[in-house]
Amino acid sequence: MPTISSLLLLLILLSQAPYPSKAPTLPVPGIAVAEEQWQATSHRLASQWRNPNDVLTILMIIGGDIVQKALAQLSGGNWAPVAFSFGWVSYSFNALLLSFGDGALMPTTPYPSLLINTRSGYGRPNHSWVLNRILRGVEASLEPLEAALCVSVYRCKSYSTRVHHDWLWWSGVITIVIQLIIASIPFALDNDWAILLATLTGISLSLTGGALPQWRKEKWDARIDDKSSSFCLTRGNGFQHVVVICNDGRGCLDLEDLAIPRRDGCSKGCKAIVTVSAMLWILFVINIAGLTHNTWYLLGVGFLGMVQNVSTAAMPRRPEAVGMPLELVARISDHKVMKTLMETERRFPSVGAALVKTFFPGELFDDEQRFWTARSKKPRSDTKRVEPVDQPYVGTSQPVIQSKRHGPLPYSPPSTKLPMDPSNSQLPCLPSRRMTT
Repeated sequence: MPTISSLLLLLILLSQAPYPSKAPTLPVPGIAVAEEQWQATSHRLASQWRNPNDVLTILMIIGGDIVQKALAQLSGGNWAPVAFSFGWVSYSFNALLLSFGDGALMPTTPYPSLLINTRSGYGRPNHSWVLNRILRGVEASLEPLEAALCVSVYRCKSYSTRVHHDWLWWSGVITIVIQLIIASIPFALDNDWAILLATLTGISLSLTGGALPQWRKEKWDARIDDKSSSFCLTRGNGFQHVVVICNDGRGCLDLEDLAIPRRDGCSKGCKAIVTVSAMLWILFVINIAGLTHNTWYLLGVGFLGMVQNVSTAAMPRRPEAVGMPLELVARISDHKVMKTLMETERRFPSVGAALVKTFFPGELFDDEQRFWTARSKKPRSDTKRVEPVDQPYVGTSQPVIQSKRHGPLPYSPPSTKLPMDPSNSQLPCLPSRRMTT
């Protein structure tokens, strides 16, 4: 049967024939464009994270005020170890404006304070950055007090322009060394000397800016006081701390002269150096913008310098670190402000009386008025007799001074006699508490 055989042959051929492939689909224009944009964005982000060269030029314009405060902390000697950081470019233009404008490189005091002469009772606003930092350091050295007022009495040893090399000063030196080590890594691995050259340039310009003699002139611009005098330094009514600085004629700075704001202007040499430095910092930024490889190393160098600048500008320092060595004599505190002032007046005549108008500007009670009237008839204090004691803490009631290391300080019974006034048997003594560095 030819018909059946033909049909079977046809079925066999159809079964062995390949299936037709799918018709090709045309790409959708919107999806293709989105994929290309996604890939381009991913490539740009990956390239930016591999070598963030653009962000370096942006970071160079922030933090100028931080650099200025760090320089004020460490300057005054032959050089100031303020590490190279992102804020130096911004500071260079601020210094250029200050040198030709206000004529002062030192920053203004961060908060107002008052300096009171204990002999005349005259108080004036304090504009000295050094005195402001001394007051801030004393406040930071004590735990928060439950006492209403704490009077810390210090004796000025002598005036010294030699910069005290404390741990904050040495931290700048160590930071600079670490920066050089980080910048040397790409040179050792890839023979890329651009990062090392940029770091060396930044460090050299930074050290030049901190070695200007103008810093020493502005920081300790005051006459030498060879006479006996004492001054009270406080932030005013409502604050817990008063710092009394006694000068026994050893050549301490005249604090009234130091507290006066001076704008004598920068010298021509200082202006020339500041101008040239600002121009060199501009060239530095132009070179930084051209870096395309190993920029993470330079970013790490700048970040490390910024950490050092911030810590240097913020940390409190001891008085000798800012050029005024002080020796703790006594610290008096009480739950009542008036009792603290009365006890201060008993131990250091004319010191408590000079503070009454500041903390009690209104009328006094009758018994208080009688006390201060009687004290005004006695001779004034002789600061030559002010000597340090082994147990400087004194309180007219149970003391509440806290120690950062040992917690609450032990309380002595009222029968303990004072080391400076053996005739007074009603005041307790507390162990010595030194300022932390």
